[in-house]
Amino acid sequence: MADTLAMLARLGVTFERTASVRDQGDLEEVLQDVAVAIGEVLGYRAVVVNVYRPAFDDMLTAAAVGSEESREQLLGTSSPNDTWAPLFAPRFERRGAYFLPDGEFDWDSLGVDTFVPELPESEDPNAWLSGDALFVPLRDGRANVLGVISVDEPETGRRPTDAELDALVTISRHAALAIQIAQNTANDVQHQRMLERVLEVSARLAEAHDVDAVLQAVCDGIEDALGFDKVVIQLAEGRDVPLIAVAATGWPLDGPALKRGTTIEMLSPLFTEEFEIAGCYLLPGEVAAARLGVDEIPYRSELHGHGPHAWARHWLLVPLKDGERWIGLIWVDDPRDRLLPTHARLQALRLFANQAVAAHSASQQAVRLRHEATHDSLTGLPNRRAFDAHVVREIEGGVGFALVLCDMDNLKRLNDTHGHEAGDEALQLLAGALQSQLRRSDEAYRIGGDEFAVILPAANRLDAERVVRRLRDAVAGRLLASGDAIDASFGVSVYEPGDDPERLVVRADDALYQAKRRREQSRLGRSA
Repeated sequence: MADTLAMLARLGVTFERTASVRDQGDLEEVLQDVAVAIGEVLGYRAVVVNVYRPAFDDMLTAAAVGSEESREQLLGTSSPNDTWAPLFAPRFERRGAYFLPDGEFDWDSLGVDTFVPELPESEDPNAWLSGDALFVPLRDGRANVLGVISVDEPETGRRPTDAELDALVTISRHAALAIQIAQNTANDVQHQRMLERVLEVSARLAEAHDVDAVLQAVCDGIEDALGFDKVVIQLAEGRDVPLIAVAATGWPLDGPALKRGTTIEMLSPLFTEEFEIAGCYLLPGEVAAARLGVDEIPYRSELHGHGPHAWARHWLLVPLKDGERWIGLIWVDDPRDRLLPTHARLQALRLFANQAVAAHSASQQAVRLRHEATHDSLTGLPNRRAFDAHVVREIEGGVGFALVLCDMDNLKRLNDTHGHEAGDEALQLLAGALQSQLRRSDEAYRIGGDEFAVILPAANRLDAERVVRRLRDAVAGRLLASGDAIDASFGVSVYEPGDDPERLVVRADDALYQAKRRREQSRLGRSA
């Protein structure tokens, strides 16, 4: 009775520890505790716990009880998963365990090293023999194999009874539960981390003026929350325009893998329905290379695994689209767990991609709004607000500059004769003429109605007069669709120390008025 109570107490401690598994360190301790409990409670001198690794499709010996020689030989070793399948043949199954009697299985056929203890001979017909083996597969709720427990060298020296097998299977179920708890906890932690990082990036979307920082946060979030060591966001102005890396983690932006002149159009054979999962495109590396017709790919994964669940130099690309318009893509590689991403992981990756699109769209909208606030919608030239700000900057700069004011002389006649569309065309032609004759440092503005201005930094009066002659010739060479010419007058003022913006503009406006009078008198003289 005392022995039974001690055994139940020992098992109770083991079962309690199973529920406390939170990470890999906890799991390793619990599995070792399970191995010790099996040895102590059920009386086996040798107990081995093997854990399935989907990234490598193998079994890793994670815990062991036995002689120092056997532990050294077994701990940390692995064997291909397919070598275990023959052990679980129906003919060996007993009450949820698998017992392989000595001489009934060809161990050499597995092609892996096995440890066979040396046991004394016995006349007992039910004695445990050196070649006997006993295994219990560890399965989750869906019957997927999580690992295998094997036992050897029973203290009784006899093969197991049904009751002993039932006890072994019961304890083994708790080892399976510990593994599953550890996996579920890891998944929950990762899921929570994914949500946290997505929310962090969402909070940064308000920083549309710093879109590069938001895109870098997206890369960092994918690396941290989804476990990909290499992440890059590439953008392009069109499908035929080379992609440019704008943010990356694990790759240098100027590295050769990211500077290949690749376009979205060139990659289009990869984006087909058969490889689409949750808005992402996952392809085997050889399939991607074949579809692109290339022998050399820009980068080969370093963190690849083996087996049906493993990352094996796959390509994982996520399109970035603003509506139906492609703006770029996210390319990720080197998953730290060396596994193909789950559907949930790909959904999270798509969420991060959506954040990148939102950041880019917000930034573009902010650029458009800033442009509209400072530019004329008809001519595309900067407006009066931008002109006033530029004049102030030039005055504060303390370097001489010149101002040219321009006024279209025949806008009213064109509007009256051909309609306002002709007037709009004339204003656009005048704006184009002004821009065509300016230096890189000069700037033309539409400051209202048919009034334009040109700021000439570091220019004196002689420089300004030369520019005006070029502008006048350029304007004279522009004709409307109706065949009518456009006509304009110009006035110049040069900055003098002590000038304020108003005084400078007034002098240029006076010069413009005088120029208009001279042109009008000249036309009247010709008419007379």
